[in-house]
Amino acid sequence: MLIKLKQQLQHIGLISSIQSQLSWDQETYMPDASISLRSSQLSWLSKMVHDLWCASSFQDCLSECVDLSTGEILISSLTEEEKSLVSETYKDWKRLSVVPSSFVADYTKSVSEATHVWQKARREQSFSMFLPSLKTLIQDTKQLAAYIDSSKSCYDVLLHEYEPGLTYAKTKGLFDSLKRECVHMLEHISKSHHQFTPVSGVFSSDKQWAFSLRLLELMGFDFSRGRQDKSTHPFTSGFHPNDVRLTTRIKEDNLFECITSTIHEGGHGLYEQGLSTEYFGTPLGQSVSLGIHESQSRFWENHVCKHLSFWEGFLSELHQLFPEQLRHITSQQLYEHVNQVVPGLIRIEADEITYMLHIIIRFECEAALFNDELAVEELPELWNALYKEYLGVVPSNDGEGVLQDIHWASGIFGYFPTYLIGSICSAQLDRALRKDISNVDDMIKSKQWIPIKEWMDQRVSSFGRQFSPNELIKRATGEDITETYLLDYLKKKYGAIYGVHFG
Repeated sequence: MLIKLKQQLQHIGLISSIQSQLSWDQETYMPDASISLRSSQLSWLSKMVHDLWCASSFQDCLSECVDLSTGEILISSLTEEEKSLVSETYKDWKRLSVVPSSFVADYTKSVSEATHVWQKARREQSFSMFLPSLKTLIQDTKQLAAYIDSSKSCYDVLLHEYEPGLTYAKTKGLFDSLKRECVHMLEHISKSHHQFTPVSGVFSSDKQWAFSLRLLELMGFDFSRGRQDKSTHPFTSGFHPNDVRLTTRIKEDNLFECITSTIHEGGHGLYEQGLSTEYFGTPLGQSVSLGIHESQSRFWENHVCKHLSFWEGFLSELHQLFPEQLRHITSQQLYEHVNQVVPGLIRIEADEITYMLHIIIRFECEAALFNDELAVEELPELWNALYKEYLGVVPSNDGEGVLQDIHWASGIFGYFPTYLIGSICSAQLDRALRKDISNVDDMIKSKQWIPIKEWMDQRVSSFGRQFSPNELIKRATGEDITETYLLDYLKKKYGAIYGVHFG
């Protein structure tokens, strides 16, 4: 019985992977004129996947394993791992079976078309160009949330989709606390007189590209099972553990963006490649949550790439690559430069402290939209007001403001809070890693990163959805998810850089 269920899930997984690959192509190589065809292709595939989930044959197969009314597992001989597969599949089926197939097809088509419109609107720096598409997406997303669970608030449903168990009340309480801590740290940092050494010049895009590939190799990213390309907005797509695609962004006047983007997406890529091939298509071969997924990218970006040992290890190599630009720059100066706290407009360019405020702003905008406290037309006004209040900066145009992220254009609402959950979990995992392995700093400096990757594989990606996010972190670290280690890490690190005591 379980074999039949697994086979059906893997069949669905194959079609879903084709859908994901077409979406990846749309963001990388697809010609502009192909958007209508691509939208129809994605719409048809999403309907096919949904129809398979809702088919009587799938329901009959699932009903042999679990009571469809109560969720009680009917096969007593299952292992704990197999029980997780069945129970998580039941949750997915229960959620998907209440959504009409025609709605899924129309919604997918709207998302594909909206993404294309967003790309143009971002180039034109025009929110008004994107407004009709965004209004449609928000209305459709509200309808989707109502289909999934009309007993809960719309935003609670959306948050749970990306981070199981997360609610608006929990998120607001956590984020209000983190916001106070951020403001407190920024106040102290603003009074510091620490001087940073500028790192500027023209950095060859070809050399940056080659260096980024080397970084991925050192991380243990398997290029026989994945690749890296370039895109406007860096992202990762995992079609299967044996086919994982990353993208990065290169700016010739900014050496650090390519490095940090590549390592960030590389963290996502390692998680995808670390998932089970045996259980592909089933919950045991899928990421447990976006917050845990983000913990992997944030770990590699912040706790490896932005660590002093990283720059000590690569100083000589970077001097050889860019002798004129970096000739007189030390590893300490590179470390301080990449960690400089500067309130700015762009989320993906933000330092670790102000990054939290970027996420909190997006959370507050989403909550206002989906709690019916804000008209869509008023979104840029609220966005700009929050940036002025929290970060002291105001966008000069919509491109560097409300249009900078692809998420909303992709119909992804409720996702942004998972970035901060990821930062919290990454700091907690880093603390546990350093308890288990005493010479992590030496490993980073000597570019011996595989033991670090293997530690993460064994404790995070290998389990898929067998455990809840909190259970997974508790098994890896011995504690429930807590922001304590993130705040300790930030205060210690930035207190040392800026010569301040946060109290």
